[in-house]
Order: sequence, then structure tokens, then C-alpha cells
Amino acid sequence: MDPHWDEPRPPGPTLNGGTSAAPFEVGLLPPVRTLGFGQVLALAFSPAGALLAVGCRGGSSVQLVDTQTWHVVRTLEGHTQAVTAVAFSPDGRRIVSGSEDGSVRIWEVGTGVELWRAQGRDKVWSVGFSPSGSLVVSGGAGVPGRVQVRRASSGELVGELGGHRWSVSSVAVSPDGRLLASGSWDQTVRLWALPGGEAVRVLDGHVDHVLAVAVRPQGDLLASCSVDKTVRLWEVRSGKITCVLRGHEAPVLSVAFNAEGTELASGAADHTARVWDVRTGRAKGILADHGGWVNAVAFSTSGDCLVTGCEDRLVRIWSWPSARLLGAVLPRAHWVDRVGFGPNDGTLSAWTREGSVFRWEMGSGRLLEVAPVPPAGAVEGTPRAESPGGRWLAEATADGRVSLRNRGFPGGVRTLRADDRRVTGVAFRGDSHVLASGSEDGTVRLWSVPEGALLIELRGHTDWVSGLAFNADGTILASGSRDGTVKLWDVSSVLTV
Repeated sequence: MDPHWDEPRPPGPTLNGGTSAAPFEVGLLPPVRTLGFGQVLALAFSPAGALLAVGCRGGSSVQLVDTQTWHVVRTLEGHTQAVTAVAFSPDGRRIVSGSEDGSVRIWEVGTGVELWRAQGRDKVWSVGFSPSGSLVVSGGAGVPGRVQVRRASSGELVGELGGHRWSVSSVAVSPDGRLLASGSWDQTVRLWALPGGEAVRVLDGHVDHVLAVAVRPQGDLLASCSVDKTVRLWEVRSGKITCVLRGHEAPVLSVAFNAEGTELASGAADHTARVWDVRTGRAKGILADHGGWVNAVAFSTSGDCLVTGCEDRLVRIWSWPSARLLGAVLPRAHWVDRVGFGPNDGTLSAWTREGSVFRWEMGSGRLLEVAPVPPAGAVEGTPRAESPGGRWLAEATADGRVSLRNRGFPGGVRTLRADDRRVTGVAFRGDSHVLASGSEDGTVRLWSVPEGALLIELRGHTDWVSGLAFNADGTILASGSRDGTVKLWDVSSVLTV
């Protein structure tokens, strides 16, 4: 899908949600849950269906979700702007991703290692593998529009297909690997022969930008969707339109066939996804519980699950054909400035630099709402915290120290220090006997008060810790970070003072 036919609007409130969890290092206290954010632009299931790849705006990574637990199990980092397209290789061992940073990258699924990258000047909006896994195709911004074909093993450019008058928004390869389809802002779909790249046919019919294309697994039909609010089905052999699917009330942004080729899913800017009967052209279901544009859709390999990616930062998981919403995953992206627990620890809130507050139900981890608030702004001044009752004052210094001051005794100061990293946040436990500190390297430390002894180091964040909060009984610590996550740590076993 091309995410730039128009600028996205701020997301509305979110009514349903879920959680994601991050991997942790052996021997360190793991977070019991990780919560995150990101406007979803791209989705792809692995061939075996065990993994879901997610690409987001507002972040620069590809996230891999385990489809049994719906937890994030690996993050592929390297892109510097939004990830707009993802696809698995036929053997499931590699992922190709495209980004607004102009690069196409290949990753090894098992290790998360980047195998190669191809850097260009224009934004990449669509990527795909050939069925043999030997070629990678991509399309994106640029006038005139071009489709690039590369060797999957090395990234070597082996072909550049010109013909579109405007940007290429989407590419797809037929199951037999002999045909490449490309959709463009010039309102056309073009078919090309592979591996040579000869022009085969131009499909005319849409009256506005074509935003996505998909080839049926059987190879005989092609689906395209457009800003003109329609989905069109084309016979590949003849290029004739077999059906025009109407019902969406806004531009249609994404399309995907199920494995049997009997159903087609579409996502649109009208905040809905629809599932169509390919044979009759009738809508079989409307999935309306979205808080924004539906930028991506994908069927699971088995066909009993449909996922939708939305600008409201959620990947929703639907059972099919019941169309029942099972839950949601929150990819990470936003910069968390502050965290806090609600009354009786029933909720947890996170305030982001971008000007949103996210609120979760503690027991289930369900996302209750996403609401706009004035942006929290940068963390200014010196991080400091006052203990309940006001006896102790903790204040960070520029050289990586925390000054712990007893206000009842002049000169009663103790200095806490673990390394030279800048301390970016501090918070007291409710009984004032434990102090938490966060560092610019992402480490959270717990200190005994008044002894100043280091109790434990909590590692998991990848950027500086900007917010800390204990729950009422001191058993859970929440930490928010510039890495776009909020982590909940079960610290009951280490708080022994």
C-alpha cells in the first residue's frame, strides 16, 4: 500500500486492545509485560503462519509477532524512517522490508541480522519476493514510476521496469513467478514478464490512484484497489475486468486474498475492512471496529484468522468467518515521557512526546483509550523526586550520580553511583525505603534507602529511561523510555529492605 496518497490524520480513540512482550536477556529480571505504539502500515504472515511481520510509521523497525501468543518476539532495527512494506521469502527464512528512508533491506528471520541493503533516493512503498525466492521486487515514489528487480542473494539490480507515468504504489508477483503486477498513481495496473521484464499488458479502469495490487494464489485473477473507492478483479490472461466491488465509502488502501483464493479482504480509509466472495462479488463481512484508516490486511495461512493494521496504532486479530475480534497487538514507536498508575493500581497511563496518553487495564493489559493531550515536551532540568512524607529528596547530577538527601539532618547526604551514564529519572517506592533510577543507556536501578546499596539492575530498554513509577504496594515498577515502550517489572522478589 502507498501510505502517501494523502497525509494521515490524527487517530481517534481506541476501544479494544492488547499487549506485546519483548524478549529479555537470560539472568536478568524480565519485564512482565511490554506495551508499545505505532501506526501500522504493513503486515505479512510467514509461509507457515507462525510469525506476523509488522511495519509502522513513527518507528524504524520491523517487528515479528508470534501468532500463538501474539507477543513481539524479535525487532529488526536499521531503517531510519517509517517501514511501509514487508514480505517473507517463500521458505520463511528471510524478510524483505521497504521504507521511507529509500532503502530495501533483507533480514535473516532466525537471527534478526541484516543481510544486505539497497539504498535509493525515493521512498519505497511496496516489496515482494518471487516464488522461487531468487528475486526481490520493489516500487515507490518517483516520476516517472519504476519497478526495480534485484537478486535476493546479493541485492544486485538486475532490472528496472519503466512505463508508469507516476509513482509505483504496489507490486506483486504471480505464483508461478512468470508475471509481475504493478499499481501506480497514474491510475493503471501494468503486467510484466519475468525474469526479463518485458511489458505484457496495461490494465485501465480505475479513475484515481491505484494503491494496492494482489495476485490470487491460483494465478488467474488480480485484485486492485484505488482512491476511487473500488476494488477491481481482473482476469490475468485477458486483462478483462471480471467484477467491480463497491461498498467502501472512502479510498481503498489494501487488498489480500486468502490461501484458497475464494475470499478477498480489503481495508479502507472509511475505518472498515471488508471480506468479499470472489465468485459472486458480494461482501461476506464488514469489520467496523477500527479507530482510523485500515492500511493493511492479511489472511493467516490457514484462513481462520484475519489481521488488520490501522492508523490508530493497533494490529487487530479477527477470527474468520465469525468476524469476532480476538484482541490486538501494539507495535512500538512512540517516545514515552512519563508513566503513572491510576487509583488502586487499576490502570497504567503513559504520556508520549507526540501528545497522546495511552491508558491500559492492569489485570488484562487491555488498551482502554488513546487520547490527545498537550505534548509532554522534553525532559527538562534536573530529574528529582521527593519521598512520600517529604523526608528524602533524590536529585540527579550531571556526572551520573544520584544525590540522596535527608531533609531532617543538615549534611545528611549520600551519593549513589553505578557508572558515568547520565541519570534521566528517579522515583521512590511508597514506603520510602527503595529508590528507582533510570539512565540514558536504558538501565533501571533499584537502591536501598537510606543505605544507598544497589539492589538490582533491570535491563531491557534500548534508549534512555524517561519515566518511573511504583504501584501502591511497591511490587510493580513501570518504566517508560524513548525506545517507545513501557515495561512492567515484578520487583517483589528483590525489595527485601
